[in-house]
Amino acid sequence: MDHKESKIQHSCGSQRICRADYVGGGTDVDMLRALAERMGHPVASIWDERINTFYVQNNYPQQDTQAELERVQGGFGVAPREHFNGLRNLLPDLKGLAILDNDGQNRQDRNEGALETRYWRRYEVENYFITPDLLRTYARNEYPSDDSLADETHSSIEEALAEVITEQVFDGARNDYQAWTNSPPDAMRLVWEAKTERRKLSTVAEEFFRKLAARMGGAMLLTKGELHRLVPLAPTAGLSSEITQKLDCLAVLFAVGQMRDETVTSGGADVGTLATDPGNG
Repeated sequence: MDHKESKIQHSCGSQRICRADYVGGGTDVDMLRALAERMGHPVASIWDERINTFYVQNNYPQQDTQAELERVQGGFGVAPREHFNGLRNLLPDLKGLAILDNDGQNRQDRNEGALETRYWRRYEVENYFITPDLLRTYARNEYPSDDSLADETHSSIEEALAEVITEQVFDGARNDYQAWTNSPPDAMRLVWEAKTERRKLSTVAEEFFRKLAARMGGAMLLTKGELHRLVPLAPTAGLSSEITQKLDCLAVLFAVGQMRDETVTSGGADVGTLATDPGNG
């Protein structure tokens, strides 16, 4: 979620706009939809691709807590509620939803009339599905497993994983990493969740694919903007109920649009608005 620009795609020429959605990054919409489909959530069947998107990003150095909060919520200094209120002056019936990254700041959900703000408890949405097993599985699926180089490929995957997890999750403490790998599966999962709650796992995943590409001598299998492609391989049993809660909020918003019988078109015409926070890169 490293987009360096805000993107606002909406038209105020029609009084039929009914939705303003704010989420965590330029690819968060893709991830939310992929998660909805993977989990079989009802919102997947009513997903509205024609909503406008507003990507929110923190482009400013951290100062006091309140200033940081306001800036993380807004792209280039425009907070979601300011953007939303500006639209609502034109469209009084507008309903809004913001799903934003926590960025390790313990931010709290808010209801501000027609605009609801929901934060991920963990750092970002990627933290809810990226695990070493998922990265390993994806990489193994992408490389041939029936040729003479399969063992070498698997070794490269394990080496890249070990290096990036040691560096970015265990802060270079090799003994701690080794102790973790020798733990029972349930203990490994609990330690992983605790160690990564306030870490940007999209960066961890991207660095893994970068290191693996260097070892394999080819292009990266996935860049940060493509991590939603991991979701179909994520075990559904490991997906948090918090994801369901966020998808429930989206389902309510989409249902509002359906009940109002809103007519929207793509390509810069009259549509609702979805905003996302690409994070602080």
